[in-house]
Amino acid sequence: MPETAWPYPGSRWWKFDFHTHTPASTDTPWHRNGLTLTPQDWLLKYMAAGIDCVAVTDHNSGAWIDPLKAAYAEMKALADGGQAPAGFRELTLFPGVEISVSGGFHLLAIFDPTQTTRTITDLLAAVRYQGTDGDSDGVTREGPEDVFQAVLAAGGIPIPAHADRPDDGGKGLLARRNDSNASRLDANTLRGIFDSAQLLAVEWEDMTRNAPTCVQAQVDKLARVLGSDCHTFQGPGAPGSRYTWVKMGSPRLEGLRLALLDGNGISIRRSDEGAFDPFRVPAHLVTAIEIEHARFMGNGAPARLACSPFFNAVVGGRGTGKSTVVHALRLAARRDQELAALPAGSEPRTQFEAFRKVANGRDDKGAVRANTVIRVEWQHEADRRRLLWRADGQGTVVEEWRGGRWEPSASQSVNAARFPLRIFSQGQIAALAGGGRQTLLGIIDEAAQIEPLRQTVEEARRTYFTQRARLREMDGKLAGLAEVDRKLEESGRKLAALSQADHAAVLRAYAQAQHQAREVKGVLEQLNAATKRIADLPEQLVLDDWSSQHFTEQDADLLSWRQGLDAQLEQVRIELLERARKLAAVVESAQADERYVQWRERAQAAQQAHSALQQQLVAQGVSDPQAFARLTQERQQLEAQRKTLQQMQGDRQALVTQIDAQRALFDEKRRAVTQARAAFVQQALDRNPYVRISVVPFGFEAKQLERELRELIDVTDDRFADDILNDDASGGMAFDLAQADDAAKAQVVEAVRQRLLTTDANLGGRLRNYLQRQHEKPEFADRISTWSPEDDLRIEYQRDGRWTAISQGSQGQRSAALLAFLLAFGEEPIVLDQPEDDLDNHLIYELIVQQIRENKLRRQLIVVTHNPNVVVNGDAELVHVMEFGRGQCFVQQSGALQDKAVRDEVCRVMEGGRDAFERRWKRLGREV
Repeated sequence: MPETAWPYPGSRWWKFDFHTHTPASTDTPWHRNGLTLTPQDWLLKYMAAGIDCVAVTDHNSGAWIDPLKAAYAEMKALADGGQAPAGFRELTLFPGVEISVSGGFHLLAIFDPTQTTRTITDLLAAVRYQGTDGDSDGVTREGPEDVFQAVLAAGGIPIPAHADRPDDGGKGLLARRNDSNASRLDANTLRGIFDSAQLLAVEWEDMTRNAPTCVQAQVDKLARVLGSDCHTFQGPGAPGSRYTWVKMGSPRLEGLRLALLDGNGISIRRSDEGAFDPFRVPAHLVTAIEIEHARFMGNGAPARLACSPFFNAVVGGRGTGKSTVVHALRLAARRDQELAALPAGSEPRTQFEAFRKVANGRDDKGAVRANTVIRVEWQHEADRRRLLWRADGQGTVVEEWRGGRWEPSASQSVNAARFPLRIFSQGQIAALAGGGRQTLLGIIDEAAQIEPLRQTVEEARRTYFTQRARLREMDGKLAGLAEVDRKLEESGRKLAALSQADHAAVLRAYAQAQHQAREVKGVLEQLNAATKRIADLPEQLVLDDWSSQHFTEQDADLLSWRQGLDAQLEQVRIELLERARKLAAVVESAQADERYVQWRERAQAAQQAHSALQQQLVAQGVSDPQAFARLTQERQQLEAQRKTLQQMQGDRQALVTQIDAQRALFDEKRRAVTQARAAFVQQALDRNPYVRISVVPFGFEAKQLERELRELIDVTDDRFADDILNDDASGGMAFDLAQADDAAKAQVVEAVRQRLLTTDANLGGRLRNYLQRQHEKPEFADRISTWSPEDDLRIEYQRDGRWTAISQGSQGQRSAALLAFLLAFGEEPIVLDQPEDDLDNHLIYELIVQQIRENKLRRQLIVVTHNPNVVVNGDAELVHVMEFGRGQCFVQQSGALQDKAVRDEVCRVMEGGRDAFERRWKRLGREV
């Protein structure tokens, strides 16, 4: 990837070919056969191979360096003018030479891109090369050690060429003799070279080969780079066939020197090491932070910190605005609730609350003003977004990059799923290790994506509440079943008494005729309704007319097709009308049927007989001549009501079974949350030597359990302490839960539920009376039945080879353990504010530095620190040095550690900075 295509500041990986040849080397086919190859053609071959940096290392010659630089400058000028030659991409040329050294080996000398052919010519003169320029037909008069020193004195980097090539013709400095461990060259000569040459690297062709025993230890410390040794564009040595990835801030010799000092595995990676994607960036990352019109930052012009996708270090003295950057990120990402969950007096919460206050005057506290604006540019895969926070709370909060500018996003939602970001200060980490374990549990839930499981728990709870409400409704209705039975028995007695008279047969016939009349009427009404529905249907079967403006004579076939459809539909309509007439005729015929007529005559006769009987009863002085009819109708209604209630009894039993199953399902879903948390923690801390965390189901701290119990029964004061938190032999409920074994916690929770549901006689009288009053609220029992205390975390750290409860550690030890856990998982960006506070240097290196190196391979880090070891040994890709002056905090310097100006600032503002550099780059020499 060309430099211009990499949009991020700081160090990045460059594809570097350390060993190439041009027609200036006489052993190339271009020179031997007189083939025409222009400098531009040569450059385009390396551009096509995706090479970013190429060392031009002809045999004992620098003749092609200036022509190549001139050709590239011309191509670059055309590209800058919008007329780039086909295949052009940016490339950095490192002038160099392959020297044939006295003693029989070849040495690459590589110089800064600013050097020229003259640099090589002067070097060859200094080492007194005796052969032909471009050829290997001679060697230097100066001895090996002097040649190495001459390269260093000229400002170059000496790298033995193909040092492991085994035979004499390979000219390898470290070739072994006849596949033995002995060196091909004199062992004393090799030792002298390694003692004085200040070597940083060797070109090594085959990583399975070992160095001679006499210098094995020294060679193992060196970077082993790979070059193509290209003599032709054909075959295995063509451009792009063998190269080395080098991590630098910019392609300069200083950056190369420091990368070689870091060596393989840190800043050097060979192309033969397997798949490697140096340009893979995390799915989510912060690309820039901008603060405008804050009290001490961003006045006059916004203070802007562009970010690398990897490790960003923010350094500076006290009061230079380092923590301002962290607070600004927290505000913009709306992560302030994480601090609000900490105890009110905790230092990180207090500091943040003081920061976010709007300062109205010089003496007011607060770091923001009414017009303060914070912007955080965010990248999610190919999408660019921007978070905005304004002190006045106005305007949009999310923008998207569209059409070359920022525009309001369709969604203004800011949440952890859309903008995943972890922000931790040292004080916050210490608070999490102490009384903030529930906050830590929330972090675990977010990282482990527990929320869907928690939702299933709540859904199971809501379903249980709904079922219980339905059961109470049923019980309310079923309470009337006994009264229905009583009324039914009473009406039966009365009807039986009336039925014993002579007119019983008349009354029974009348009642039967009434029942039958209702049923017959219902059938006829159904038939008439069906006839009407069929008769109305043809009116609905109408197709929309087609507009004549859309169809012409050329569409005769389509119009004919439509006419056919209309005709068929009309036929269906006619048939439906005919069906309706037939059904009407059926109804009419049924009412004229002899069987129907005969029944109607019987029913009329029963009606007439009943009317005559009523007249007779009235004449005989009966006070309620309609008693039989009324009782008959009342009995029918009561029988229907009892049937409904009896069916409800069956439904109730089924519902009770469902409720029991739902309660069991709730407990199962709740256990699944604990299991998922435990599985995540176990995976995150697998083989972690610093911290061990166990998820304790339903908690273990009596005070926390007391708070949850009091919230459950709505008693937030200190009443009923003997029953809730008594720790004597009788045992308070919270105390019993806290003391229970993890495996038995579920049974103890259920026992506490039952004590509260049944108002256990062993509870104190005052609590029993209180619970009885609470049980008058029907939902109270439901809440108790689904009460489930929150899990807790048992955290241990390793001290002196033993696992020790974190509560027994110092603040630094607690912070170290929690930090080890927080860095053990996740791919979202993470911000750490002075994580090294209270840690000794041993922990800083073993814990923070090592974990930073591992973390930046998968996630973006932004670390505010005052410890140079974090920055230097953590290998920050980008460093922002903060400064304070004229009442403002600002960025004094930004860049990679390979930039001398950045290193100087790190040494200036960070105590021990120079020592940290010297420890990292022991072979660098006098200047770090």
